[in-house]
Amino acid sequence: MSALPPAIAPAFQYASDCYITQSIQMGMEGLHGLGLTWPGAFISAAILLRIGTAPLHIYAEKLFSQRLHAQNFLTQGILKKVSERYRVQLGPSSDGTKLEVKSSDPKIAKATQDALQEVPAMLAEHGLQAARIQNLKMCTVPVWIFSSFALRNVINSDFHPSVSGALWIPDMLTPDPYFILPVAVGVFGFLNLYSQRKIYPGVIKMTWKQKSYDAVLAFFTMFAVTIMSQLPACIPMYWLIVSTTGMAQAQLLRHPKIKGVFGIKKLPTDSRTPLRDLFKMRNV
Repeated sequence: MSALPPAIAPAFQYASDCYITQSIQMGMEGLHGLGLTWPGAFISAAILLRIGTAPLHIYAEKLFSQRLHAQNFLTQGILKKVSERYRVQLGPSSDGTKLEVKSSDPKIAKATQDALQEVPAMLAEHGLQAARIQNLKMCTVPVWIFSSFALRNVINSDFHPSVSGALWIPDMLTPDPYFILPVAVGVFGFLNLYSQRKIYPGVIKMTWKQKSYDAVLAFFTMFAVTIMSQLPACIPMYWLIVSTTGMAQAQLLRHPKIKGVFGIKKLPTDSRTPLRDLFKMRNV
């Protein structure tokens, strides 16, 4: 901690000593006590934490599907009432992605937009706010941050455990000499972002804000890869497992049978071959 800037040293100290970090650290040490090697204990901890946080993501997916179905139902009902009131036709848009009132009258267009402004409030009344759904997924982020500090505590502990490696990394307490693990973490980070674009093509709008968010995320991903290339190899190995299990979870929740088990409503982006579909162009 002494090498850290004074402004952030207290935050790092808290993250290292808090109950969540200590509990995860005890879990890692307990897995090692069961006979697992330290790399095996770290990998097992990542998988168990992924399973433990999965209910939040499953619930978020359930709310997301309910939101889309409710939004489509409410929007269709409102547009139908507007078309009946002003006696204009209702039909698909030119790109075929949504319904719209077939009128060039600005008065009708304004009335339509005013009516559609009520949809978010209706969704919020039933707990289907977009912010709530996003927060359900984001609230697991601290768990992963604290788990990283737990791993750091283990490898920096007084007894200095021996963390033997394999293949091109003989010692997991030294940096990856070929940067394979750090680069793999970055690749899966970008792949996860790309998969979200494929899963929610009509929901995530590529506005300048979204593009700015993507640029910032890309910068921090590259920054993280640079930092991880200088850290003990067991840390990027741990985050590689976190990334791969996270992506696997997201793709499993696209499969109709898996969604059926958890009572998640069907969506156009569902797929029986989600991994294959990541590399295919798809129009929804």
